[in-house]
Amino acid sequence: MNFMTTTVSYKVHKTVYRPKEDWQIIPNTQEAIISEETWLRVQEIRENRIRPTATGRIGLFSGIAYCYDSGSKLSFCAAKSLKPNQEQYRCSKYKSNRGECTIHFIREQVLTAIVLKAVQELAEFVQEFEPVFLYLMEKKKTLVQKQEMSDIERTVKKDPDWIAEIDRIISRLYEDNISGKVSDERYIRMSGEYEAEQKALEDELAQSEARLAELKQSSIDLRMLLKTLRGCTEITELNRELVNRLIQRIEVHNNDKYDGHCHVKVDIYFTGVGIIDIPTEEEMLSLMEEIRENKSTAILS
Repeated sequence: MNFMTTTVSYKVHKTVYRPKEDWQIIPNTQEAIISEETWLRVQEIRENRIRPTATGRIGLFSGIAYCYDSGSKLSFCAAKSLKPNQEQYRCSKYKSNRGECTIHFIREQVLTAIVLKAVQELAEFVQEFEPVFLYLMEKKKTLVQKQEMSDIERTVKKDPDWIAEIDRIISRLYEDNISGKVSDERYIRMSGEYEAEQKALEDELAQSEARLAELKQSSIDLRMLLKTLRGCTEITELNRELVNRLIQRIEVHNNDKYDGHCHVKVDIYFTGVGIIDIPTEEEMLSLMEEIRENKSTAILS
């Protein structure tokens, strides 16, 4: 990528970004070692890098399991004195009832069984009813989200132009100050105001670009999820590779005791799609009818 930046003038050497339409992008100059989808997913996983416990064990869901109430990560607890069926996750803010949160405890075997069942059901649903699954995902992209992306794209296109224009204004102010047309006091005040506005625009632009990348990433993640689920004909056990490909986040609620048993609710956020509720038979028939009607409407229009 060339011509991303320039300077205000030969006198003012401040670096400014050019409008995106002036950039020169030369893609695929070298053969990619891995696909873009794989590279982007690896970056997400790297953000959740984890360390093994003293036993050398790493929890299957370490780095992606969170406390529902506090939002903090669940710590994987393993020790030589603990049997495999006793290894557990608990809120990192619990600290033996001296911390900021309650225990939010769940055994790894229990969580594994819950997640495995959810993955099996989703894989079966996608393999048998992929058009319905894709239709559901499209419905989740509400008008609000589409409007958000449209607004962000306008911001990303407009802000760099105004940022560059502010630099030109500051440069002219500087020249007017040197020539005596603008007093030092006025120059200091006006340039300060413009620089504050420019900084606010730069912050807004950075946030907008990050959000736009996040929205576009969800489409890439969906393609990766579909590719993985299509190949999962018979899932009998989970491993870290499969978990990292399919699941973005797991939230564990606090235990709820009733009927003489301890119950815990678990929210599973699949990569690129979030929480998925598999439709019932009645809901499936309704969705298939919607798909047929939408196709008919598209043909008539």
